[in-house]
Amino acid sequence: MRFTHTGLISRARTPTPRPTNPSSLLRRPQRPQPRHNSHSTKNGQNQPKPEPSSQNAETPQSAAAGTLVRSRGLRNAIMAGPVGKTGRWYARAQERKPYATQLWSSVIIYLCGDLCAQLLFPAEVPAPGKEGAENEDEQETVAAAYDPYRTLRHLCVGVGSSIPSYKWFAFLSNNFNYSSKILSILTKVVVQQTFFTPVFNTYFFSVHSLLAGATLDETWERLKKAVPVSIQNSVKLWPAVTAFSFMYVPAQFRNVFSGCIAVGWQTYLSWLNQKAAKEVLAAERLAAAEEKNRGALPAVSGGKMVTAAA
Repeated sequence: MRFTHTGLISRARTPTPRPTNPSSLLRRPQRPQPRHNSHSTKNGQNQPKPEPSSQNAETPQSAAAGTLVRSRGLRNAIMAGPVGKTGRWYARAQERKPYATQLWSSVIIYLCGDLCAQLLFPAEVPAPGKEGAENEDEQETVAAAYDPYRTLRHLCVGVGSSIPSYKWFAFLSNNFNYSSKILSILTKVVVQQTFFTPVFNTYFFSVHSLLAGATLDETWERLKKAVPVSIQNSVKLWPAVTAFSFMYVPAQFRNVFSGCIAVGWQTYLSWLNQKAAKEVLAAERLAAAEEKNRGALPAVSGGKMVTAAA
């Protein structure tokens, strides 16, 4: 007896495949053609230009950020070098012993200033054997030798002003701080030039003159010649130095920065002090010559010229 599958189980229904077109199997799917630019090369192949993306476009904010990163990198390189190490050592010394650090800093600054002044602008003295010339303008002069006593006087002036100057700059740093940084810096510069500069220059030239053995009248004449000129020239330099220091130089390095500028400034002050002393000496000689001429006036007695005794 033969059994069929239809009698025992249900036949599994399979999906009937749909008839396909043989020609469709031979077709290849078409790829999308790229958009060509109007410009083409000599070989006929088009070179499409990539459109700039808004994400890659440089903005003013990104340019400013790049400049800031480069400036910070330069600053970090400087701080990692010998200059930065010296500055950190100076800052630590100033934190431990501020007064001693200021004293030694003033000694170095004023020493370098006077040495530069004597080497670059030596005083002129009459040549040997030419001191008795009648006309001072025709006298032959030579450069004076190094004067250690002048350097010693310069150091005394610097040591005497170091602590008061340190206190003044600390006061200036802790005061006149407003919400506007520009207003704060301008106020500090004006206060510096109005009060500190005239007082310091008067102290500098008067103490120099008195230590050199000048009288009070000679000191006053030197002040009248040197102080106005020094104040006028300080306006050309120190306001910019003060503003730059408060804007860009950290507080612990401001004294070092000002000290480097002060070497050149002390050179100028030392030269100006010697110039004023020379002018005062020339004026005294001229006054003495005029007094001598007035004391030797010609007089007529009995038809003969005689000289009246002073």
